Amino acid sequence: MNYQLVQGTHIGHRRRNEDRVGHWSTGQSWLLALADGMGGHPYGDRAAEGALQTLSDLFLRQARPELPMPGAFLDMAFREAHRRLHAEAAEWRLKEHHSTTLVACIMQKGLLWWAHCGDSRLYLSRAGELVVRTRDHSLAERREELAGRLKPGKSTPGHVLVSCLGGNRRPSVDSAGPWSLAEGDRVLLCSDGLWGPLADAELLGTLHQGEMPVVVPALVQAALVAAASRSDNITALGCLCQPGSNATWEPATAVPLVASPDTQFTTLPDPAPGPR
Repeated sequence: MNYQLVQGTHIGHRRRNEDRVGHWSTGQSWLLALADGMGGHPYGDRAAEGALQTLSDLFLRQARPELPMPGAFLDMAFREAHRRLHAEAAEWRLKEHHSTTLVACIMQKGLLWWAHCGDSRLYLSRAGELVVRTRDHSLAERREELAGRLKPGKSTPGHVLVSCLGGNRRPSVDSAGPWSLAEGDRVLLCSDGLWGPLADAELLGTLHQGEMPVVVPALVQAALVAAASRSDNITALGCLCQPGSNATWEPATAVPLVASPDTQFTTLPDPAPGPR
């Protein structure tokens, strides 16, 4: 199976973009990750960059060309990212820890594993129907889950996070998988600046309106328009599962996205088979 990957970001109506996103591949294993630096805290953008750097470092070291245990890798990588952020805060003598959300997934052998901490989300849809959506580590979703009122795919605006990486408390990391991927499946990683302003019906409808070079810019623009002057940083990484054989192994490469005031989009070309 091949994967069409496109990532995009917009600063929204904020002074700086604290979202970070990236994807890495060996041709046999793919890592997708998105982090949203915590606003109102020092160096949120640096925390987001640091979390993604930790995941990429570990992936580059261990995917040779596949990960032996993708689920265990994600759990370990999230906790290592938290540890490194704490160590960095101590080294910099920060009065307050810098922190970030993080969502990531591994795609390998036609299977999907994912993990998250905070309120950056992963959506998996098939034929326009929501199959999986991560549950935010927020007071709003926790209250609705306890009350038994949370419906699949229902967004919960206006929430306070109860877990993140780099904070004073030990983070909650939820992980799941493997999930079998099928041709036409769509995976979306996004920050709350994207899912917050959009109803799930609009988000899922747009997600299936073409291939990723069309879908991702449309989602970012829709969130920007819906939020208007209240817009947060908006970041998305979309994946379309396509038929095809895996490429031969090469050392993992990344296509990072550097935040800027303007919208940026990056498309990962299909891997081309080469000589072994």
